[in-house]
Amino acid sequence: MRTFMSVLIIFAAISLQISAQPVSDYTYKLDNGITVKTERTWSQVWVQQKYSEMATGDKTSPISVNIRVLGSLISGSEYKLMSGGKEVKLQGVAPGTYDLRLTFKLSGKPGTLSFIVGNILIKPKSKTAVDVTLYDYQVMIDDAPGSLNGMAAYETDIDRCKTHTIQDIYEGIPIFYESGKHDKPLNLAKVESKTRGQIKPGTYDVLISVGISTQTHKVWLENFILKPNTKYKITINLNAGGIQYTGGNKEVSGLHLYPAGTAAKQTGNPAPNKSLETISYDNVAIANCTSPGVYDVLINYGKGKRYEWRKNIAISTGSKSDIK
Repeated sequence: MRTFMSVLIIFAAISLQISAQPVSDYTYKLDNGITVKTERTWSQVWVQQKYSEMATGDKTSPISVNIRVLGSLISGSEYKLMSGGKEVKLQGVAPGTYDLRLTFKLSGKPGTLSFIVGNILIKPKSKTAVDVTLYDYQVMIDDAPGSLNGMAAYETDIDRCKTHTIQDIYEGIPIFYESGKHDKPLNLAKVESKTRGQIKPGTYDVLISVGISTQTHKVWLENFILKPNTKYKITINLNAGGIQYTGGNKEVSGLHLYPAGTAAKQTGNPAPNKSLETISYDNVAIANCTSPGVYDVLINYGKGKRYEWRKNIAISTGSKSDIK
């Protein structure tokens, strides 16, 4: 389920704080008609608004919007101030509470991503600055003609980020459903591997499941039209960062990630708390995929014999953070 929070960005590190700006009407759609929906993924929108005094006689707009997108996803953006579902001119807008509609042009394939941020407050004689940070997976679908005896072929690929495009430990497992009906998976004409095969041409809803540690991320491609004698390659760029233990201690058997500040709140000896844990990794010798953010990392020695904290570890899209 998608979660929405507010963000305060300091020196490229992301620190989360809850705010009162709800995000709604999140729509991710390619121009070929495919609608992208996600479940249990890392996709997030962070919003923060702050205020400053306007000088007497200042005729500029009382609102400014700063947009930041993590990783490769969009090539352009625009925003509109809304009231009662109608656009409001920014120049000379009256104090009050508004909605902010943001629309992004996708960079991988033609399409748009849009959503509405609510509770945007414009105060008398004040300027409102709205910071919006967007993080989502980039979906790219390429097609090419092929001799398939009237069938359609498919293949999936998972990229950690734009700078790491080698499919290694992460796979996207596709399941095909009749469009609009997700109760029963369809039979495939030919299965070549977990990520490749053939199916009768038609319009489908395709579920792609990506296993990351103990989590299963789900990406739906709804209204996907597969044509006969056509090969389709579906690539999902996670826009993720990486984390790896490089300290050289062979006793280290796991890394447990928590929101920054968790370590300072824990009393007694360091120990895991599953109710607060963001994600954990057992294979510490590789660069594990991680959502961008700032974490307190609990190092597991000897499969639970003892634990140590590493605080305020920043994870950035396209970069690997080493834990020692």
